[in-house]
Amino acid sequence: MPVNYTNIEIKLNRLYSQKAALEHKLKRSESNFRKRRTRTLIQMGGLLELTPFPAVCDINIGDDLQIDKPDNAAVLLGILSDFVNQFPDYLSIGDLQKFKNIGKSLLRKKIKLPSSLQVLVFLS
Repeated sequence: MPVNYTNIEIKLNRLYSQKAALEHKLKRSESNFRKRRTRTLIQMGGLLELTPFPAVCDINIGDDLQIDKPDNAAVLLGILSDFVNQFPDYLSIGDLQKFKNIGKSLLRKKIKLPSSLQVLVFLS
């Protein structure tokens, strides 16, 4: 015997289907955001590795900064924070261009900054 659905039941089923589709879209969007955020964080960490900061803070690849070296992580964060606080409130287009040129040059060479800078950073 065929089932006769009322108009209300049909509309309700359509709404459930739309709700499920929206929930799936939201999950996918959240997942994409997490993936993009993770990629950006990894890339920033790679750039940080090219600087003398990890050596100055005695941070090595593979160290777990939350468990094994929280003090070293605090030193690194403090150094970075201090550098940022020394920046002027506004960076001009010329300043940004200068930093970009320095960064592009370093990335082309794919070399780490000289270790002699480690002493300068540590003494600052």
